[in-house]
Amino acid sequence: MLGRRIDRAVVPLLAAAALYPLFLNAWESVPLAWAASIACVMLIRRLLNRPRHSLDRSAARAELLRIASLPDAEAEAILRKLIKERYPGESFALSPVLKHPEASLSSGDILAAWKANRDATRLVIAATCPCEPRAACYARQLANPEVAVVDSRLLVRLLAKRKAPVAQAHALPLRRRLAGWFASVASQPFRPRNLLLAIVMLAVYRLRGNPMYLFAALPLLLQLAAALQHRRFRRTLFDG
Repeated sequence: MLGRRIDRAVVPLLAAAALYPLFLNAWESVPLAWAASIACVMLIRRLLNRPRHSLDRSAARAELLRIASLPDAEAEAILRKLIKERYPGESFALSPVLKHPEASLSSGDILAAWKANRDATRLVIAATCPCEPRAACYARQLANPEVAVVDSRLLVRLLAKRKAPVAQAHALPLRRRLAGWFASVASQPFRPRNLLLAIVMLAVYRLRGNPMYLFAALPLLLQLAAALQHRRFRRTLFDG
C-alpha cells in the first residue's frame, strides 16, 4: 500500500520534470510548456488512480509464491481451479511442481511427473517456476500420457486476469520488496571499472552540472553498496 502511494506521488513529478523541457524546446513558450506538462501529469494520475478489478503482475507473482509455499494438496486444488477457469472444457490429470519462482522446471522434473502419472491420458504439469526451453521441447515429445506444461509465466498471467479484491492480492510489504531487489542487485558481480565509471560520471556532473550524469552514476553506486552489504557478516542470522 505504501509503495503504491509513493509511486502515485513520485511518478507524476518525474513525468512533469521530464516533459517540461521537451514541451519548452518544442514550443519555446513557458506557459504553454507548463500547461502541457500539467495536462500530461493529470492524465498520468488518472491512469494510476483508476479502479483495478484484477491483480497486477507484482501481486500475482507474490500470490504465486504464496501458492508454492502451501501444502501440496492445498496448492494443487488452487492450481487446478485456476487452470480449469481458463480451459473449462479440458480433462486432464494435474501434477503440481511447487518450486520457488526463481528456480526452473527441468527435463528431470518433467520426466518424474510423467512417470508418476503413466495411467493418465493427458497430463498438465503446473509449475510455480519458469520452464527451461529444453524441458519444454522434451515435454512436447512425450506421449501416453501427452504432456502440457503450465509454468509460472502463464500462471502469473492467469492470476493477473482473475478478478479478486485487493485483500487477496497478498502483495509483499515494501520493506520485503526492497530487500528482495537489494539482494538481486547484490548477486550481480561488481566490476572495478564500474566504480571508475561512476566516479567519472560524478566528476562530469560536478563540472558541468548536468543531472543526467548523476542519474547514470546512481545505479552503479547502488550496485556497489549492495555488493558490500552482501559481503558483510550479519550480527545475527535473521537480522537484515
